[in-house]
Amino acid sequence: YLSDLAFDFSGDQGSNVCGNVTWLPRTMEFDEDGGVHFENIQFVLHDVDVIIFCSGYDYKFPFINEKSGLELCSTPGERRVTPLYENLFHAQYPNIAFIGLQHSVLPFPYFELQADAVTAQLIGSAPDPLPTLNDRLAAAKRDAESGGPKGPLGRVQDTHYLGGYQWDYCRKMAKMAGLYNDDLERYIGTNKAIYDHSGKERKSIFPGGPDSYRYTGYVRDEENVSFESFKVH
Repeated sequence: YLSDLAFDFSGDQGSNVCGNVTWLPRTMEFDEDGGVHFENIQFVLHDVDVIIFCSGYDYKFPFINEKSGLELCSTPGERRVTPLYENLFHAQYPNIAFIGLQHSVLPFPYFELQADAVTAQLIGSAPDPLPTLNDRLAAAKRDAESGGPKGPLGRVQDTHYLGGYQWDYCRKMAKMAGLYNDDLERYIGTNKAIYDHSGKERKSIFPGGPDSYRYTGYVRDEENVSFESFKVH
């Protein structure tokens, strides 16, 4: 049995079974006698031998500790690192940066643009300097309390989530690095088109089932902000 927040309530019962795996909604409650209750359905699961919590990950920086003299908080369970300016620069010491901290992104293009932004600040080629210390600290505090790009609908755990919000963030990093132009916009737009196509394929797959979307290849057409897809065998 796989209990998942992304359970599809619109599907018929057969669509929630794949092989020996049954997909169920979010787990809500455990009875004293061992029964497991799920969100919005009457079914109660009994005789469960083992429960595995797949609750994601926490951030941990063992090389930064009390001897480092650096304020950095990554509370277990929160999936949030503070204080960071633009989810990248340490707000107080911006010569320290945390590239690749955000999740649900197209990793390597996003990493590269962050690295470009950091490099531009370090070597002094950025079009604009970072804000003042007080402004960076204030922005970091707002970001840490915002619930991520979803705003009031977000959770503490969504602080570093991007997903569909990543494209504006990539543009911001490119502008901070002094690299943004029409060619880069087409590059970002093509990344988005491929990301959205792959996401639609992935979301149609049964959780824990074959990752068939990984066998889709792409030929980029940045001139038209498009692509051609093909199956890799």
